[in-house]
Amino acid sequence: MNQRILILEQKTKKFTEATFHEEVSADQLSEAEAQWKPVRKAAVNRMLHSGKSPTEIHTLFQHAHWDWLKKAKALQDGLLAIKCFGIEKAGRWQGLMMLQLAGYCAKLEASRGKPLVYIEFLETAPWNLRDIVDEPMYGLVGTRLIEAAIRLSIIEGFHGRVGLLALPKAEQFYEKRCRMVRIEKAGHYGMAWYELTQEGAAAFLKGGKHGNTNE
Repeated sequence: MNQRILILEQKTKKFTEATFHEEVSADQLSEAEAQWKPVRKAAVNRMLHSGKSPTEIHTLFQHAHWDWLKKAKALQDGLLAIKCFGIEKAGRWQGLMMLQLAGYCAKLEASRGKPLVYIEFLETAPWNLRDIVDEPMYGLVGTRLIEAAIRLSIIEGFHGRVGLLALPKAEQFYEKRCRMVRIEKAGHYGMAWYELTQEGAAAFLKGGKHGNTNE
């Protein structure tokens, strides 16, 4: 089921309607990758030509190597615990998120061991990233996807609990915008675990109606 939501048009600083997809197919992930890959590649080339080292580029663009075509395999295999959400605007994919509904539990003391929705991957289209382009097109895309993850957690009976391993570049977004709690102990690949508690999820939804046209 698709829904109308509002995201922010950066040029005008006004809300604009977009389409939220509750079920993104493997074919649609492939379509998104075809749209994003050339933009990612061009951004990396510009950075190289400007004199930035590979290490500096990785610091600015830590998910430049992601490939949603490869990630689509989980959907093609029909794994029931995997879901993929997406946001589309003007015929282009503005953001994608892949979730797991089983196999992950809360790590924070207050809810340790209780199930949560695990965000495996979340990416905003490269033309929306300030470090990648001079004039980003849309904002609030990541925020809308986090909101969708919280609502799914509530539907699943997890009371809004959400967890993820964050790329260092995204840590401020998860801490400040999403009200998530950072666990100092690093997870896989040196990434820190971030978790949204039941209380944090309620505060996020209460304080962040975020212009949803369905509310």
